[in-house]
Amino acid sequence: MKLVLVHGIFNTGQVMGWMRRQFERQGYECLTPTLAPFDGRRGIAFAAKQLQSHIEATLAEGETICLVGFSMGGIVARYYLQHLGGEKRTKALFSISSPHHGSYLAWLPYPSRAMRELRPKSQLLSQLADCQERLEGIALYSFRTPIDFTIVPSRSSHWPRANNRVIWRPLHLSMIFSRRVVAEILAGVVQLSPGGETTPQTGQGLQRAEE
Repeated sequence: MKLVLVHGIFNTGQVMGWMRRQFERQGYECLTPTLAPFDGRRGIAFAAKQLQSHIEATLAEGETICLVGFSMGGIVARYYLQHLGGEKRTKALFSISSPHHGSYLAWLPYPSRAMRELRPKSQLLSQLADCQERLEGIALYSFRTPIDFTIVPSRSSHWPRANNRVIWRPLHLSMIFSRRVVAEILAGVVQLSPGGETTPQTGQGLQRAEE
């Protein structure tokens, strides 16, 4: 089972590098695709189709994955699951500081369709909320920090359908450098892995970073 790490807006796949190394140290293969344009100006659906293309071009048909989506990446991952058939091969979605209910910061005047779609009560977020039954059978997790000035309010990352975790971290981006977040994701992946006794030990050998 591969882990697919999906970056957020104004980033590339490189921003997931530290987290990727932690998972690889535990024996998991990871994909960290870069979704262009980096500012999401062509929208969530466009980014999700890129994600779909990357997964299908890289992995064998029927090969299962777990998705780890940071910020906008969590919403891109949901679109892939709920509208592009990604649920057929996905065992879990771990969203990290993703604006499931939008962010008021997305009202900033920037020419990005994705930013408009991440505003509270946007049409896209409403559509995703209305077809969550397509996520049946997928383990769902949502991590958030109360000290988040990008997802405003930070509680917008609370996803009633998911297993929610509150991790006290200073600021939005720091969530993908949290050893605790990595350890909890690994624990969730282990629960989904057949033959758990041969699965890498979670939390051991993690590169030092802030908790």
